[in-house]
Amino acid sequence: MEKRNRERTYCWELKEVHCHQCGKLQPEDAVYCNKCGKQLLIEADEQSLVTAIDAVIDTIENESAVSAELSHSYIQAQQDVVVIRQRNGGSWWMWLTPVALAVLAAAAVTVYYGHESRLNDKVILLQQQAREDALAGKYEEALASLDEAAGFRPDFAPVQADKDIIKRAAGYEELLESAKGHLAGGKLIEAERLLIQVKEDLKDTVEPIFTQAKKSLDSLSGELALHKLTQELDTSTTINELAAKLNIASGLDGDEAIAVREQIKAKIVDIGYEEADSLLNKKKYNDAMDAVDKALLYVSDDERLLGLKSKISNEKDKYEQAEQQRLEQAMQKAAEEDLKNQTAAVEVVRIEGTLDEFGDLIIHGELKNAATRPIYTVVVEYTVYDAQHNKIGTGTAEATPDYIEPGEAMSFSGTVYGVYVENTTVVVDHATWYLD
Repeated sequence: MEKRNRERTYCWELKEVHCHQCGKLQPEDAVYCNKCGKQLLIEADEQSLVTAIDAVIDTIENESAVSAELSHSYIQAQQDVVVIRQRNGGSWWMWLTPVALAVLAAAAVTVYYGHESRLNDKVILLQQQAREDALAGKYEEALASLDEAAGFRPDFAPVQADKDIIKRAAGYEELLESAKGHLAGGKLIEAERLLIQVKEDLKDTVEPIFTQAKKSLDSLSGELALHKLTQELDTSTTINELAAKLNIASGLDGDEAIAVREQIKAKIVDIGYEEADSLLNKKKYNDAMDAVDKALLYVSDDERLLGLKSKISNEKDKYEQAEQQRLEQAMQKAAEEDLKNQTAAVEVVRIEGTLDEFGDLIIHGELKNAATRPIYTVVVEYTVYDAQHNKIGTGTAEATPDYIEPGEAMSFSGTVYGVYVENTTVVVDHATWYLD
């Protein structure tokens, strides 16, 4: 810039001022013509043109390196104009300088616009390439393209925004890879913590770049669920617990999920068979049938359970036939047993209370007809005690079925409201019934 200023100063020192009215050569600092007295206009016009030309040159030099050559060309043209003025008088300046300025400005704008347009096109192509690489999971390549674009347009906000979102996607990939490694090493707690973190971050995202991360998250979440199910199978000892895990496994895909489902079903068969067989040995045919039917809800075609169900039915029929024979024999001793039938016909088999979520105690009891004759309309009165044997409630319930053969079971249910106490004891205080 200093060199240009020096050259410009030198050029203006060579200028000659002529009166636009009479053409008389004037001193360099003259304001009025020393011949005709007219005010001189050339200085003011030249000065305004110089100011305009300086603005164009500054713009060209500041915007791009390409414009430096145009600036140099303009300075040379300016010196040529001065030489022409010296040869031909002040009249040339009045039309040649504006023309030169207009040509120079148009050329500068055209070159600058073309240069900037090419840069913009290159930045857009680099952005597009970066986005394609990012969607393909090539995050390093994508970031390299955006770094190159930022070199051309450092202050272009969309480039920085793309870099931020790609870095975010790459971060999720690292977290998911870490979670995958934890799963492979059996570190389920660490894996679950990372998956929860990624899931929370991704829940409100809609950008396509996060699609792969969401798929990986779903896949790893499924693997985590399978690992947890497998670990928990050894501690699951009831059909209800196993049924809940079977429901979870049914929502998972893949060969591993199929294998886990079969493993759960096999354990349901084993538990159902063992419970039903145990009840059968105790001649609790109804309970045994309930147990085997419960298992068959989840494995309806299992041959072991179907065979056991048939056995229970046969044993129950035999038992009922034998019981009938015993009842016929017992009738001969009715007189001797009448006292017992009147005073101790109802036997408590089992009674339990469960506190529900509202603080109410749900009571379920199983009774037995201990008489030698059928009884019906059995009503029991019970009392609830806390752990210190304090009385906290009472109730009355009618047993079902209404008609009970000797030795057969009956049950009753009731509710004591507002208990709010764990570890309670329920005692049947009194029972009434009618003999058939």
